[in-house]
Amino acid sequence: MFTRHKPATVAPPSSKFCHAVGVEGAGRWLHLSGQVGCTQAGEVAGDATAQMEQCWKNIENILADAGMDRTNLVKVTAYITDAALVGTYREVRDRVLNGYECASTLVVVSALANPAWVVEIEAVAAQ
Repeated sequence: MFTRHKPATVAPPSSKFCHAVGVEGAGRWLHLSGQVGCTQAGEVAGDATAQMEQCWKNIENILADAGMDRTNLVKVTAYITDAALVGTYREVRDRVLNGYECASTLVVVSALANPAWVVEIEAVAAQ
């Protein structure tokens, strides 16, 4: 169903992701709105690592609600507010995805909608 593309004619990915994911025969697509590091109670989870982990928990919960899991992810786009967090984001993402690779983009932005948020992650999944 998913075909991962890492062509030899393009520089290898800079971390654990693939350049593209092709989807054939998908009966259902799920577009997840950007998830921030807020708990179910609406509280900011804490430091950058805690917020990143909470974003991924929120994504996992949304996927589960739709009858999916991380292996249905096709594309992830993350926004962080500090370039110093690139390594932290990659470590958390790689741990959560546990070797699963999807297309991925990481963008450093000056701010998010709430100044307390340091990360927002949106995703697309297919089944």
